[in-house]
Amino acid sequence: MKTKIASFLILLSVNCNLLFSQNTDPSTLNSITIQSIKMGDYDKSIQILNKEINYNPRYAEAYNLRAWTLLYMNEYNKAINDATTALSMEKRHYTYDTRATAYALSGDYRKAIMDLDEAILIEKYTALYFYKRGLFKMEINDISGAEGDFKWAKLFDKNESYRQADDPLFRKLAFKIPFQEYVKKQVEEKITLWQQKGEYEKTSDFQKRVNEASRNLMVQQYTNEAIEQLKLEYTKNIIWSSLKLSQYDADNETFLIQAGEIDNFAIPVPVSDAQNFKQKWASMKFSEQDYYVNSNRLFLAKLTITEPESGKKYIYDSKKSTTYSANNITYNFKPIEINVNQNNVSNNTVITDNNTVVGSSDVDVNIPVNAQINDKTFAVIIANENYSREVKVQYAANDGKIFKEYCEKTLGIPSKNIHFQQDATFGTMKSEIKWISDVIGAYNGQAKAIFYYAGHGMPNEADLSAYMLPVDGFSSDFETAIKLDDLYERLAKNPAQSVTVFMDACFSGSIRDNGMLANARSVVIKPNSNSIKGNTVVFSAATGKETAFPYKEKQHGLFTYFLLKKLQETKGETDFQALSDYVIRNVKQQSVVVNQKSQTPQVNTSEKMANTWQEMKFK
Repeated sequence: MKTKIASFLILLSVNCNLLFSQNTDPSTLNSITIQSIKMGDYDKSIQILNKEINYNPRYAEAYNLRAWTLLYMNEYNKAINDATTALSMEKRHYTYDTRATAYALSGDYRKAIMDLDEAILIEKYTALYFYKRGLFKMEINDISGAEGDFKWAKLFDKNESYRQADDPLFRKLAFKIPFQEYVKKQVEEKITLWQQKGEYEKTSDFQKRVNEASRNLMVQQYTNEAIEQLKLEYTKNIIWSSLKLSQYDADNETFLIQAGEIDNFAIPVPVSDAQNFKQKWASMKFSEQDYYVNSNRLFLAKLTITEPESGKKYIYDSKKSTTYSANNITYNFKPIEINVNQNNVSNNTVITDNNTVVGSSDVDVNIPVNAQINDKTFAVIIANENYSREVKVQYAANDGKIFKEYCEKTLGIPSKNIHFQQDATFGTMKSEIKWISDVIGAYNGQAKAIFYYAGHGMPNEADLSAYMLPVDGFSSDFETAIKLDDLYERLAKNPAQSVTVFMDACFSGSIRDNGMLANARSVVIKPNSNSIKGNTVVFSAATGKETAFPYKEKQHGLFTYFLLKKLQETKGETDFQALSDYVIRNVKQQSVVVNQKSQTPQVNTSEKMANTWQEMKFK
């Protein structure tokens, strides 16, 4: 193989010496560039094209090919500049496509769509342009426009050969269909048809057929159908023959398969089969593919690889090595409302169909990923939703789960440094507080600590102190709750670089859904301010007399939603002053609009941090 590559490069260098005495024929230049790219020698391709451009600065095709090469090098802005230069000389449809691809890969889908509009005006019957434009429209939630483009693509290429384009750039784009939006559109359309009253259907029969229970069953059925259809679409876009085999790991008896957009995965192959498996790799057959859903996209869950001659099968199953959720998507359909006006004169059926919401909140997906590892930051996350003796705290579990994801992905905290407890008992909460206190002590002032709590809070009427309530606690017995003063004292027991506390709870006796704890008095109580020491900053969801409300539309606590939103928008690069201003402003505004009641988050610090907390950051 090395000899072949060396021979090719020698031949290429000879050709290059001949090329630059005059303009190279575009087809020859294209061929040489493609060969260099296929070999992964992007620098050689750039070198050739630079010489062409130096020889003739008005050679549009050379600029276009250099832009195309730059895409493989992830130099999207440079690619856009080269394609723009080429278009200023010659308005070619394929150059518009090159620039559209660069815009899309850099995240500017609207400009990408505009360029494909121009490409289609010039070349009206190219299925690939319509298909790519459909993908970009999906990214901006123009679902109907995307479906129209997909239909045109299929019309112009019934065999859908454009899906099999052996082009890694195209495959990057083809895997960008947003999962939730696709499922949502399919379910909504089918539910709309299903819940219509038939012309010859009696009102009584219609009311039996269309009800909340039957509607939920149909939603699940249509959801499953949409998921299976998307899996088929997904499979069509995978070039299975392009999967690459890495070196065999004899200790673990596995091959690592480099699979590009569907992520690398390891497949078990016994040592006795390994050599033959590698030799026969090019002829292997791939079947029985299945996928799981996470972060608004599909990942490979199962795959069977068959050696044709012997018929021996090798099976990849993600369940055996990793944990996954087959349908990691939350559906929150509002109840259908039917108002049937019946009388002896006419039979008018009026159906009010509320908007159907499919999928998680916007902060639950597209969570920014930070490559920086903060291995001296530690977090305890407690999310108490399901109480034994009190009403549940709406969305507290989701608050904690998603905050944990931001800690890992956005703040770069290693998973081993994070303790997440859902529905924590008294003993569990005490244990976690001890753990974070001990960790702070072990790092001698070098550690950063985060303590997050979502759940019930309650006041002590006698001394107006505040408590966190474990799921097995009694709101009538403070011995079964965790006093905030004790928490802050434990967190400040040892020196730390910083301690940040987030409290999505209120300590007035009221609860998230605007009621009262079982043993709280009918009037809210404003607890005393807690004594905070050390390098500690506390973000609280509400002031003493207020309620910490849920944000039902987003399936989070109102305070937590805007905390996560700020981390998402800034990719975790925010100082505490900006975070505080953003959360307080948005929570106050949203609570008045939606709940018709005030909720004002607040920040409290130790005296030591009074003038410095504003510049603090997570990283």
